[in-house]
Amino acid sequence: MPETMTDLTKRTPQTTYGMTKAIGELMMNDFSRKGFFDGRSARLPTVIIRPGKPNAAASGWASGMFREPLGGVACELPVRRDQRHPMTGYRAVIDSLIALHEIPGGKLGDDRALGLPADQVTPELAESVLREVAAEKGIQLGPINDAFDERIQGIVDNWPTDVDGSRAVRLGMPEPPPLKQIVEEYLEDYPKR
Repeated sequence: MPETMTDLTKRTPQTTYGMTKAIGELMMNDFSRKGFFDGRSARLPTVIIRPGKPNAAASGWASGMFREPLGGVACELPVRRDQRHPMTGYRAVIDSLIALHEIPGGKLGDDRALGLPADQVTPELAESVLREVAAEKGIQLGPINDAFDERIQGIVDNWPTDVDGSRAVRLGMPEPPPLKQIVEEYLEDYPKR
């Protein structure tokens, strides 16, 4: 895959999951063209910070490297600390989906799928932001432990490290919020119990 995904990047999924998503987008474009409905879809970057317990998803580390330390427990990080990955906050995604719903269909043109913008986040950056927020809010962070997993890193190495969401922004979707804001929103919405 290319390092940066755009709305014009040719889709060549290597999994049934990805193929199904690509087919769905093409069908939505065709059905909208035929006037069956006014379809639109969003390609989401990794959405953080997911509440709850860790899971086995290959992208689970993206939320885990925030959630576990903020909860005072250790995060076992399976990827390199300099691994770049496109991420955005869940509030930004909600705002984007609402904005996408409200756009007049004619502004979307023939391609009804938009890649939402994201920030490139690394575990190094995450840890720096966590320390800053923890110092300001008096939070005792759990550690982020290196637990390199060659299988997970191999999967992540095949993902793009950036997305170009400029088309979505031009059409009215919000820019991705700063990482610190995403962490603060998570703490507001999911206070430690």
